[in-house]
Amino acid sequence: MITKTIKILLVDDHQVVRNGLILMLNHQKSFIPKISEAADGDEAIAMIEKEKFDVIMMDIGLPKRDGISATKYLCSKFPEIKILALSMHSEVYIIKQMLDAGAMGYLLKNSGIEELTNAILTILDSKKYFSNDVSQLLINNSLVVSTRKKSVDSVSNNLTDRESEILFHIANELTNSKISEKLNLSVRTIEGYRKNILKKLNIKTSAGLIKYAIHKGIVK
Repeated sequence: MITKTIKILLVDDHQVVRNGLILMLNHQKSFIPKISEAADGDEAIAMIEKEKFDVIMMDIGLPKRDGISATKYLCSKFPEIKILALSMHSEVYIIKQMLDAGAMGYLLKNSGIEELTNAILTILDSKKYFSNDVSQLLINNSLVVSTRKKSVDSVSNNLTDRESEILFHIANELTNSKISEKLNLSVRTIEGYRKNILKKLNIKTSAGLIKYAIHKGIVK
């Protein structure tokens, strides 16, 4: 007999998505869900400030205040809060931003009822949970970043890790704006890094950086 009740707040701006999740949660047999709903980040914050929930299931693309911003705020104010990201976004940089904001798990919206149940129970136990797809994305990205770093470090080990990462993006002809989006830094900060890299490598132009990177095998 199931006796454990779990209070869950679903944060998603689409009613049909919330309805589907409620249906899934009501059909699983591991716990009794007590479900509340919020349609945006601000509404979620207002509800959480008034009432304690066991798990927050947070979408990312929300109106008014997005899921990343809401998660960062909530985790800073309520350090013990347990947030599970549930999103259609599979871009690694978005996943990392959500995890850096404090989310304890990340599921894609194509996850099934078993995985959803496992994720909720896992983060309730204060452990991290990533769906298989997300885990593979993070592993693959880690391997790529490691390879990039080794390539850059072998030719320019006087650069910091961040400078090495930015050099790779510059070498792939990304603009300051695009790099800032990828790394969640301001354009001005990227411009500062670019100047430091040019100075450290004694190169005068961005075109020179690209030629240097090609010559050294950082990019092909």
